[in-house]
Amino acid sequence: GVRAADIKAKNDDAMELHACRRKVGEMLQGKILVGHALKNDFSALMLDHPRSDIRDTARYRPFMRPSGRGGGKMRPRKLRDLVKQHLGLDIQVAGEAHCSIDDAQATMKLFQFAKDEWDKEIASKQKGGAGGKVRRTK
Repeated sequence: GVRAADIKAKNDDAMELHACRRKVGEMLQGKILVGHALKNDFSALMLDHPRSDIRDTARYRPFMRPSGRGGGKMRPRKLRDLVKQHLGLDIQVAGEAHCSIDDAQATMKLFQFAKDEWDKEIASKQKGGAGGKVRRTK
C-alpha cells in the first residue's frame, strides 16, 4: 500500500490525475477485473466498468454474510476472513504492515477457488439479460 512517507508535497515526476484516470481506463477496457471491494477503487478513480466484466469477491453472494432481521440483507465480508476460511491462508496479520500485493494475490486465489461456479452464475444471468455498468457513488 501507499504510506505517508511515499507521498511528497511536490513530485514533478508524478502523473497528473486526469492522465492517470485516462491511462487506467484504457488499460481496463475490455478486461475482466478481479478484486475485492472494487467499488472503492472505481469511486477513487471516478471510473465505470461493465458489470459483466467485474469479479468482485466482496460482492459475490456465496462469499457474503446475511445480516439484518431474518438475515435477508447480504453484507460483504473482510478479505482476510474469506481467505482464511476458503484457502487456509493468513493475510493482513495484526501487527504487520498491510501489503496490497499480498491482498491482490489472495483475491486472485479466492477468485480461482470459486471460478467455475462463478462462471456458471454469470452465464445464467447473461441469458436473462442482466448487465449494466457499476457506477461510482458520491
